[in-house]
Amino acid sequence: MRFCVSKTHSGIGCSIRFCILIVLVAFVLVASLLTACVHAHPLYFPLSEHTMTTEVSSSGVPQSRTYTFTQDDAEAVCWLKVWRDQRAHTVEWRWYSPNMRVYKRSFGVIPAIDGPAGMWGSCIWSGLRIKGEDVANLPGTWKVDVIVDFRKVLTEYFTIGGNQAPCC
Repeated sequence: MRFCVSKTHSGIGCSIRFCILIVLVAFVLVASLLTACVHAHPLYFPLSEHTMTTEVSSSGVPQSRTYTFTQDDAEAVCWLKVWRDQRAHTVEWRWYSPNMRVYKRSFGVIPAIDGPAGMWGSCIWSGLRIKGEDVANLPGTWKVDVIVDFRKVLTEYFTIGGNQAPCC
């Protein structure tokens, strides 16, 4: 393929046109790759960090990480840090009592990223009240499933009173 067909064009003009063409092709290629990377694969959810805790600070940080709670703890909190993308995601927490029946469900939304300069990380959490609730009278190993966009992405086991929850 020839870029300069006229004998009147100099070799320098052809080189400049060729360089501009290469730069444009490279720009289009990089732009398409970046656009493809921003959208997560449909079977992948970017969960960065997770834990159980008794309390989350006003800045969204877990105050103490634990998987063992007492009947006197205010609540058991399932905390997540996720990497956001260009769309919002629905989150459901399914809390299971020691007999493995659904005890409670709670819901939240992970907002979409606010443009390239927005905060990529987002913390979200849900709590199960313990003290003064029926939960305090149900000691044993509990679990919470975290479901994002109708897919289970995490299961956390924890204990309330009684025996300690199995690790992992």
